[in-house]
Amino acid sequence: MPAKNRVGRPQRTKSTLSKAAIHKAALALMDEEGEQAVTFRALAQKMSVTAMAVKYHVGSRRQMLENLVTEVFAEVGRAPMGDSASKRIRNLLRSYCETAIEHAGLVQCVLKDPSLMSEELKRLTENLRRETQALNAGDMHDIMLKLIVDYTHGFVFAAANAPKEMGLSVEDFLCSLDWLLDKVNDAGAAGGFTPRR
Repeated sequence: MPAKNRVGRPQRTKSTLSKAAIHKAALALMDEEGEQAVTFRALAQKMSVTAMAVKYHVGSRRQMLENLVTEVFAEVGRAPMGDSASKRIRNLLRSYCETAIEHAGLVQCVLKDPSLMSEELKRLTENLRRETQALNAGDMHDIMLKLIVDYTHGFVFAAANAPKEMGLSVEDFLCSLDWLLDKVNDAGAAGGFTPRR
């Protein structure tokens, strides 16, 4: 009598289970139902394979999340374009926000566990730090950086969870960001902007 639940390496099947296919399914599940829904069992059920087969292809759940963060945010840390710090900040955040709204569950994973930050996300943060310091006379305490990062994530979660008829878009985000950057530029032209600590 054949064993129903064999232990060890999953048997080959006719399906083309791959790391890329599992990542695609995991990201879709996270986008639809949130991070907590992404389990090996749920992925296995969705893909008609065993949970062990999923684990075999992607390693631990943490490794899978790290790989997803790296893949999804692969383009966001590039050197910003623009002839001013404000334009470079705007371009950096446009790129990030477009991706983050689409994959807010993954952003939430990174915010809950910053050790999941990919090299590209770290590069994005450093680019933003450099540009906010250029815009705000050094900003030694990264106050402007923190303000922009917090606003960006607040908008990402609001847009991702808003009813479709509200229609929050990256353009709405950029409109508010432009207002903030204009205020900082105006303050700089008037002699500087030094927030109180």
